[in-house]
Amino acid sequence: MLTLSPPMGVDGRPNFTKDFPRVPGVDGLVDAFARGDYAYVRGEGRRLAGSDGEPEEVRKAARILVERTQPDPLAVWLLVIAGTLLVAMTAYWVGHGQAPPGHAPASAAPSSSS
Repeated sequence: MLTLSPPMGVDGRPNFTKDFPRVPGVDGLVDAFARGDYAYVRGEGRRLAGSDGEPEEVRKAARILVERTQPDPLAVWLLVIAGTLLVAMTAYWVGHGQAPPGHAPASAAPSSSS
């Protein structure tokens, strides 16, 4: 039987971060990533990855976390294609749509009350 490891480790950190260095900057990024605060991870991660005063392992860990917050390119393209199809089908329907035969609204006949 195939068993998959849980995405979070025992310590509440994602499993892919088990080899990251345990320094305050990286730990803060990992905690923010685990909470779902991806805006913080992108901002601080880019700053930490571009810092020349940090060891290469810290910069690499920051780059990996920032990369994991980016949208999947395939998902982006599929969303663009779906949106394009929606716009095209809507434009076609608006331009060529007609009421079904026999279902035109009845015009109101003038009442003949005197």
